[in-house]
Amino acid sequence: MYPLKLRVFLLTILTVLAVMTAYFIFTGFFVFENNPGYLCSAIPHIVTMMGVSIILSPMLFGPPVVFIILFIAVALTALLSAMAGCQLYNINSIILAPIVLGVWVFVFRNIRRVEKKMVAAQKIKEASNLVRSDWEKTEKLNNAFFLRLGRYRRLREIGEDFSARISLEKIYQLTVDTAYDIIPGSDAALLFIVDAQEGLLLSASKKSSPIPKIKSKNGDIFDRWVFKKRQTLSVEDITEDFRFDYRPLEGERDFKSLISVPIINQSRITGILRLNSRQKDAYSFDDLRLLDFISDLASSSINNARLYKDTEDLSTRDSLTGFYIHRHMKTLLYDEVARARTGKSQLSVIMIDVDHFKDYNDRYGHAAGDKVLLGVAHIIEGVMKKHTRLITRYGGEEFLIILPGIDLRKAAGLAGKIRQDVAGYKFVLRREETSVTVSAGVCSYSDEMKDKDDLLKRADFLLYKAKKEGRNKICAV
Repeated sequence: MYPLKLRVFLLTILTVLAVMTAYFIFTGFFVFENNPGYLCSAIPHIVTMMGVSIILSPMLFGPPVVFIILFIAVALTALLSAMAGCQLYNINSIILAPIVLGVWVFVFRNIRRVEKKMVAAQKIKEASNLVRSDWEKTEKLNNAFFLRLGRYRRLREIGEDFSARISLEKIYQLTVDTAYDIIPGSDAALLFIVDAQEGLLLSASKKSSPIPKIKSKNGDIFDRWVFKKRQTLSVEDITEDFRFDYRPLEGERDFKSLISVPIINQSRITGILRLNSRQKDAYSFDDLRLLDFISDLASSSINNARLYKDTEDLSTRDSLTGFYIHRHMKTLLYDEVARARTGKSQLSVIMIDVDHFKDYNDRYGHAAGDKVLLGVAHIIEGVMKKHTRLITRYGGEEFLIILPGIDLRKAAGLAGKIRQDVAGYKFVLRREETSVTVSAGVCSYSDEMKDKDDLLKRADFLLYKAKKEGRNKICAV
């Protein structure tokens, strides 16, 4: 078909011609009796307008309408010619009929040709749209594929990073850094580790700078749900999830969606890895699956680090008290003496011995002796908890405490506190309540000392002096 604008234009012309023709015809009928010559002067115009209308009509209408218009025009021409006595114009009808037929055939063929071209063009357009749509889908799939490929390549590198770490703290931080960086759209990454005494404990986190400080150090309702169900969790909008009635603490971080996965090792849940976002529907199923994969890497690495630490402890710590063994103490003390020699730090040591320990072994047995040593160790650890972790089981019933950054006076005070606490503690050995005392020698590193052996000899001498003076004493110089 012809374009719409052309058809409207032609229809407007035909309408104007039809109105003008009707005007001349009806006017002729009314004035015919008074002025018979009017029709003779109007017929040429009427026949011309009807002829133009008939010629243009095939461009707008089908064969039936065209032939009806042609029949009406011939009839009106014959009627008007008869009324006006001018038969000459009937010849116009005879000439007009083949012209209209020729125009119609020409138009019809062109219309068919145009329609075929339009159908072909439409098919080409549809095919082009399909190709474009398939190309866009393919491009999206390719982008998604390369994004996933990049992620998994990054995960392979991260797996190597996890394998190279043996420090639990570094593994914890690597876990949240990896989750935060590799999964877009997150405002905070949190890692909770299961603690035997405190339950869930926030061990590492990474957040965007505008996020407030994290206050829920032991997790919230979402973390407890994951811990209890041992399942992954995805919340698209925390305000619309019927499972949770979340009420944040005052000044707590604001978030709308989250994903969280348990860290499981040998069927035991050891932690929870979680991502928060301030946007709703921030995470997809692929993000949750990727976070679960990161938690698997972290679980394996954490387990290996703990095994390494346990193995290291077996080689450096006493199995009864948990303090460092004598051999490892030498390395620790060597480093601290080297630091004190440069003048960067003070250094003091306390050497403690359990008074009459052999008597407890002989009277109550070696199991009771172990109980005494363990009780004394707990008291020493409690007093020194805020001051040092460098405590050594120096001999059978002797302990050595290394105090970096602490002067002689403070060290003597700590030794006195240990002596008092031990003396005031009641040990129950074989259902018999008894008391235990300790003696201690306290000294600080000085410039005249050559090395760690001189420091140990001085502390041992002061301990011997305290025991010689009656035991249950502190000797500090």
